[in-house]
Amino acid sequence: MPQQGRSRASYERMLTAAEKLMVKRGNDDFTLTEVAKAGKVSIGSIYLRFDSKDDLIRAVHGRVLAQIGSDQDVMMQTIGEKAASLDEFAQLFVESYAELLKRYSPVLRPIMFRAIYDESISSLGRSSAEKLTAEAEAQMLRYAGQFGRPDHARLVGNAFRMIYYTLARFLGLGSSPEAANQGNWDELKEDLAIMCAAFLRAGPLAR
Repeated sequence: MPQQGRSRASYERMLTAAEKLMVKRGNDDFTLTEVAKAGKVSIGSIYLRFDSKDDLIRAVHGRVLAQIGSDQDVMMQTIGEKAASLDEFAQLFVESYAELLKRYSPVLRPIMFRAIYDESISSLGRSSAEKLTAEAEAQMLRYAGQFGRPDHARLVGNAFRMIYYTLARFLGLGSSPEAANQGNWDELKEDLAIMCAAFLRAGPLAR
């Protein structure tokens, strides 16, 4: 990223213009000429910063992930300070994480589709997801005394996946965009929080 004021402002306009085009189109089917026009920069200045459109898209992805990562850090710190029980944690985490994913879903959709064939983007996204997963599971384990079964690592891993995959499907993130927005968002969040706490407390099935 350039350090000088005017140059940095121009760089940020390029990224912002590309991101807005991705959100508007729902994919990365745009040209650098369109980015130049939307960002009020010259096509030459874009090529001074990026070798190709792919490089520009990866820079957009990096900035989005940095923003998400910062928001996730604040989210997990706030939840850790407020949650005094497993039920409170489940409610706070599902509500906060759901709204964070929803806020970023317009730009995450085209990025996640691109990640299917772009290993660079896939790798960055995976690292970001693994960081949040580890933090969320660590906080769940604070309430391990309330769990109904002894394999705590497996339980919190499955609880997190249950939450993420359900929210991602509703928001059309990943490979099933046709399933998006099915059901009531607020009811889904409430039910997920209840299911998460109930799942962690549940004892083994009778044999």
